Amino acid sequence: MNLFFVARNVFRRLRHDWLTVIMLGTIPLLFILLFGYAFSGTPTDIAVVIVNHDSGKVTVNTKEFGTITVEKKLSDDLISGFGDHAFRARMVDDEKQAQDLVKRGRARGVIEIAPGFSQMLVDRVLSITGEMAYSYEGQTIHLLPRAVEKGSTPSVLLSVDRSNVPAADAIEATVRTSLNKLFLSYLAGKDASADWSEMMHIDNLYAAGANYIDYSSPGVIGFAVTVITSMLTLISLVREERSGVLERLLTFSIHPWELSMGYTLAFTLISLVQASEVILIAYFLFHTMFAGSLSLMLLVIIIYTVGLQGLGTLLSGLARNEFQAVEYALLIILPGLILSEAFWPVEALSPGLRPLVLLFPLTYLNRALRAIMLRGAGFCGIWVELMVLTIYAGVMLALSILLMKRRAHAR
Repeated sequence: MNLFFVARNVFRRLRHDWLTVIMLGTIPLLFILLFGYAFSGTPTDIAVVIVNHDSGKVTVNTKEFGTITVEKKLSDDLISGFGDHAFRARMVDDEKQAQDLVKRGRARGVIEIAPGFSQMLVDRVLSITGEMAYSYEGQTIHLLPRAVEKGSTPSVLLSVDRSNVPAADAIEATVRTSLNKLFLSYLAGKDASADWSEMMHIDNLYAAGANYIDYSSPGVIGFAVTVITSMLTLISLVREERSGVLERLLTFSIHPWELSMGYTLAFTLISLVQASEVILIAYFLFHTMFAGSLSLMLLVIIIYTVGLQGLGTLLSGLARNEFQAVEYALLIILPGLILSEAFWPVEALSPGLRPLVLLFPLTYLNRALRAIMLRGAGFCGIWVELMVLTIYAGVMLALSILLMKRRAHAR
């Protein structure tokens, strides 16, 4: 039958193209290994700043001595309850300095513990237990509940950057869990359903109300731009190389730099249209948060696309057919999907792979888009990302022009 003849012909061609066969077996393996070893699930080692004002002085009523003041700094127990790997904590004394670190992107959040934390916790425990045995100066005394002031200031204040939704959720969950364990450890089997939520208040410094779709939208935009530009550049250039179109263009009076810049202009405009489509759909259909400048966002995308087009031009010189072009494009796309903070923060990756995040230009695109869309950042807020992307675009564009010159001289 003809279908068997066609299928056999495909495998026969593959038999003479060992590079394609190797890549067919390598790319799925690379993807699953990267995903398996890179993604650790829950974010860890999250950069936070702790401001501990807890005095550790607790005034209690006792059966034996009346009202006394004891030293019991329960905030230390709260901090130790965060665990060794949840946070990468920095201790400071000033909450304004701490919040400034978050605004500058040096930390994901601030955990501020009020001076009366220990007092409030003991008062709430005693209001439930009614009485508690306590070792005081070598003897056992009995603590009694006292009147608890209602509507008091929360004893734990979280100030988080919610533009990084997974990290913000992890900070809130870790603090809540530690506070809950500390609270329950003193209840001695009493009513564990007691409401202690008023002890903690959450203040979102950026992107209040943001959810995961708001966090992932910049990654989707960046990923879409990467797929479109890399696939389009590689397949188009390889096809024109094989059909002889590129050779004819190079024999005309078109300079190699003009040819390279022409491809760059065309592919950049196409990618920009596609990115604009994704942005509009995300905003109007899914109501994605958008706090910054659209023009600045498009500028960042243009710079990134220029660099990606240059990289695609370089890889097109290695691909002998469209099939290999697609495989090279996947080699660009798949690692960037996992190691560029597109859909989860760097804290969710395995610690050994986190430095690799800085090697991917897509990382800087995602960070810039997220800062613009969720934090309302201007040029000054993304200058580092812009600088890296501009250098990347300049280098890739220069190399693509050199490749065109080499192709022109070879003819």
